[in-house]
Amino acid sequence: MAALSAWFWNERFWLPHNVTWADLADPAPGVEYPKAGHLLAALPLALGMFVVRLIFERFIASACARGLHIQAGVGRRAQPNAVLEKVFTSITKNPDSRHLDGLSKQLDWEVRKVQRWFRHRRNQDKPSIHTKFCESMWRFSFYLGIFIYGFQFLWQSPWMWDTRHCWYGYPYQVMTPGLYHYYVTELAFYWSLMFSQFTDIKRK
Repeated sequence: MAALSAWFWNERFWLPHNVTWADLADPAPGVEYPKAGHLLAALPLALGMFVVRLIFERFIASACARGLHIQAGVGRRAQPNAVLEKVFTSITKNPDSRHLDGLSKQLDWEVRKVQRWFRHRRNQDKPSIHTKFCESMWRFSFYLGIFIYGFQFLWQSPWMWDTRHCWYGYPYQVMTPGLYHYYVTELAFYWSLMFSQFTDIKRK
């Protein structure tokens, strides 16, 4: 593990020639340089952000959805049918013409009726518009808030108007509290998405 860490944080990759991590470890009083350890602060913040998201979606976004008359339920449900349910869960969710013909004869249904059942059954498993709305509202609220904060912060920064300032004095660049909070909050948000990707709505 130590060898992997040493390889990843190789000074020849991250820093200019004749500069080491030790040079950045002890700045002058009142001066703070970026450190790799600052990234660790994003992990507990990501867990807190995930909890805030759950509360936000359950109480705030759901209330907004109800105010907009977005229903929490799913659309039309497929009528219960043990034969078709077994095919749907164990064989295929989108049967071809051969399966449709066989099921039509087995159940004495028209092929279009079998197709309709499978369409309704697939729609049952899709997340409701209410769920999609709550998730999208959380992302919209975060992105709007971080955009406003970032714009206010960058407006006062010299590199907003001249990107050459990004490299002046590198790597001896002072890290301000505004810069730290902006990037750690962004990183925590994307870490929280790493935690929630298994339950988030799948998108194309």
